[in-house]
Amino acid sequence: MAEYKIADGVKLHVINETKFKTVRIMVRFREKISEKNLGKRVIISNMLETTNAVYTTGKDFSRKLSSLFGATFTTGVSKKGNQHILSINMNVVNPKFVNFDTLGEAISFLKTALFEPDVTGNAFTPTIFKREQTNLIHYLESMNDDRAYYASRKLANLFFEDKEQALPSVGTVELIERETPEAVFDYYQKLLKNNATDIFVLGDVDEKRVVELFSDFGFTDRTAVSDVFYSQLLTEKVSVLTEKKETAQSLLQLGYHLEVNYGDVDYMALQVMNGLLGGFAHSKLFANVREKASLAYSISSTFDSFSGFFKISAGIDAANFDRAKQLIFDQLLALQKGDFTSHEMEQTKTMLRNTYFVSKDSPSNNIELEFVKALIPERFLTTDRFLSLLTEVSKVDIQRVASHLILQAEYFMEGLILQDMKDDE
Repeated sequence: MAEYKIADGVKLHVINETKFKTVRIMVRFREKISEKNLGKRVIISNMLETTNAVYTTGKDFSRKLSSLFGATFTTGVSKKGNQHILSINMNVVNPKFVNFDTLGEAISFLKTALFEPDVTGNAFTPTIFKREQTNLIHYLESMNDDRAYYASRKLANLFFEDKEQALPSVGTVELIERETPEAVFDYYQKLLKNNATDIFVLGDVDEKRVVELFSDFGFTDRTAVSDVFYSQLLTEKVSVLTEKKETAQSLLQLGYHLEVNYGDVDYMALQVMNGLLGGFAHSKLFANVREKASLAYSISSTFDSFSGFFKISAGIDAANFDRAKQLIFDQLLALQKGDFTSHEMEQTKTMLRNTYFVSKDSPSNNIELEFVKALIPERFLTTDRFLSLLTEVSKVDIQRVASHLILQAEYFMEGLILQDMKDDE
């Protein structure tokens, strides 16, 4: 990968890769997560994806993309540790296959989307703004009807001391409702000037041409955000919340304090430990809680090595709550005691290797890896380093990482049918 400095805090990363027939372009704006700006960033994401000053209707927008041999243009928001990320993505067929300058046209389209938004006076055009705001509110309300999403939000609220860290990357209904076309457009001007910005172009491209195409975007100097990792202290008391909901299946979610960050000495041991506990179909949670004891409809473990959050999620019958929870605790205790075979450990390593190589066949995943490299170059794991460290993980390493997981939060959604809820009242 070649890296070019466009301005202070603005970098262009060109990844020359010949195995794909398309060129993927991504622009990422990032800043520290804040409740004040989160709703604005989500609305901006939606505004940029539908219309702009040149392509003023959805039909115009789609027609232009179709003329670029079926190019795609998408936007999205996400979180990584302390940072909130607004991403603008384009995917276009490589010019070499169609004898047409799809790359130049795509980057020109991207420039229009960023710098010529759909604006009236000093505000996003109110009718378009209202439409996107309403769509977002309906989307978030429907998300809250998703029991698993709702449970995850509740667990995050219990786990994180920093309430801004607990906010979902897509915002909340309350955050979206309070925004206005004027306030969001005013913030958008600041975002373009102040957010740390990374531009990625991946494909079989001429680097010099790519640099030329981005040279007149007009990005100015800004201060890059450096504090990526979020951390919080252990608390002695476990935060517990039980709610009753009208749903057939109950949901148990457990949040653990995780000491290991991406790139730490124990990072690969964490990967293997999670694979053994709940990351794969042969894991202890899946095999013992779901398959052997039939105490869970679904069960898994996941981790975020940028925020120190390790989660176990299970769909269970309410009547099995105590037994299921105890059996989950028993599986983690088994890892801490080294109750797993060399075969299980090597099987997990093989699964992690396969997952890694499959991800390399995706342009998006390749850019994601390069993004991590841009964020924390001193911690980045190259393919050789990743595979080498994975091979070196020992039984003792896994036991050590498992012993560092400390329960901090427990959320239980007790499923009740409607009549049960009335009786309970």
